[in-house]
Amino acid sequence: MMEYVAILMNVLCSVLIVGGVIMTMVGLPGNVLIVLVGLAYGYYEHVDYSYLGIIVGIFMIGELVEFWAGLIGARQEKASKRAVLAAFVGTVLGGVGGTVILPIIGSMIGAVVGAFMITALAEYTKTKNKQQAKRVAMGVVKGQIVGMAFKVVAAVGMAITLISQLKWQ
Repeated sequence: MMEYVAILMNVLCSVLIVGGVIMTMVGLPGNVLIVLVGLAYGYYEHVDYSYLGIIVGIFMIGELVEFWAGLIGARQEKASKRAVLAAFVGTVLGGVGGTVILPIIGSMIGAVVGAFMITALAEYTKTKNKQQAKRVAMGVVKGQIVGMAFKVVAAVGMAITLISQLKWQ
């Protein structure tokens, strides 16, 4: 009986981990789900804490890269401080607005569109230069795309690490 429970637990964890990767791909907080599943499984099955440390480390690096990538993209285009702040605000507002309009994938689309629009507006009101505003906003979008891609790679890395640690016997 215990063997069936263990198999069921591993199947459930695998489904949740893969679901976390898919969530991350569409801009939802799937990496958080992956970490929580790993911590819960680690508590239940007493997984080696070094693996859990790796998972948490990958998670933190993924979050930091995603956060900083858009800001670095703006700075590379000589963005004003106003535009850098606008990139952050636009990402949050766009993500929330996109989710309301188009659940699931709307958060990712909204974050990119919101960041572009609000960054371009902020840079234009500061410099009165449309081309500069467009370059800065595109720098933000490029950075965000790099950050999102890195976060998906982090999700896949966490998933492989965790699933390889599941005890099937």
